[in-house]
Amino acid sequence: MKNLLILFFASLLLVGCEKIETNAPAFQANIADDFFKATISEANYIENGAYFVLQGKNSSQILTLRGNYPPEGVNLIFGEGSENFAIYEDSNGIVYSTAVLGGEGSMKINEISTEETTITGEFNFKGISISLDTLSITGGVFYKVPYGNEIDDGSNAGSFSTELNGNVFVPLDVFANNNGNTILIKGIINSEEILIGVPNDVEGGTYDVLTGGFIARVNDGSGNEDAISGEITINIHNTIEKTISGTFQFQTPTNTVNTGQFNVTYQ
Repeated sequence: MKNLLILFFASLLLVGCEKIETNAPAFQANIADDFFKATISEANYIENGAYFVLQGKNSSQILTLRGNYPPEGVNLIFGEGSENFAIYEDSNGIVYSTAVLGGEGSMKINEISTEETTITGEFNFKGISISLDTLSITGGVFYKVPYGNEIDDGSNAGSFSTELNGNVFVPLDVFANNNGNTILIKGIINSEEILIGVPNDVEGGTYDVLTGGFIARVNDGSGNEDAISGEITINIHNTIEKTISGTFQFQTPTNTVNTGQFNVTYQ
């Protein structure tokens, strides 16, 4: 009888532990022969049906997923030319992406909870590096990852994406602020940062980045570099609603930034 009671209480403890693990936010996958588990996971989910971005990070790796707004249970296909893509950055800073020739995969949203503001789903993909190395990511799961879709402290100011030295750069941490003279728009992924600055009264048009009042800067983890050439195009700037969108491309002494775009609300 004593042994049966011990077994009974051990079973209760096991069930309790499993429940705690199941209900915790999770973002994990098998990357080649290694297991990736994020210590930080977050998402930006745009309710108007445009898209969502999920990101899982630990001390040395980043995994990013982007998809158009889908019905639950529908597969979103990754591949060259697709608006849906997956990106993995390893501990050495090497980026593997599905957005290039040879990249492929898919993800599926299993649940979007508007009450808990969480998103749950699964993914698998094959990413290609700029040196054409291939990496397979399998068994990917994101479970009850919290998402934000409102502007709060400026760290979720909107959308920002570009290519940095041939690698896709899609940060979740996007800041946009008016300092009185300049609207500063910044995307950050760990130690990498891209900053765009435009005059706070800028109107639609295309401008040389070296024009007074404009800023284009990269920090690739080794220090800041300002642009030596390039352009910033403003598509829409609404000074009443404090929204601004545009595109950019520029060159610094050692970095190339291409096909950049932003659509943000600034503070």
